[in-house]
Amino acid sequence: MARKAKKSTENIATAVAPTVETTVSATPKLIVAQRKFNRWYVYFKDVAPKDNVGCGCKTAKSAIRYMHLLKARYGATISQTIYERLQFEAAREA
Repeated sequence: MARKAKKSTENIATAVAPTVETTVSATPKLIVAQRKFNRWYVYFKDVAPKDNVGCGCKTAKSAIRYMHLLKARYGATISQTIYERLQFEAAREA
């Protein structure tokens, strides 16, 4: 006869594994970047700060990589003007 798990361990298992929404939304979000305090901040435009998944990248090349990660993960679109600006800055840094 198998032992039944305690209720406390069941509660811990559900509390430890947070749910991450990786489904594609009906309206694709726009990924933008902004230069602040010597860093590139990549984030979704027109998304509330508590729901946004932004990142402060040191270089323009890493900001481009993070944009592609967000595009693959959430199905968002990258702002073309910001992308071209980041490419220019990455070439200038190299």
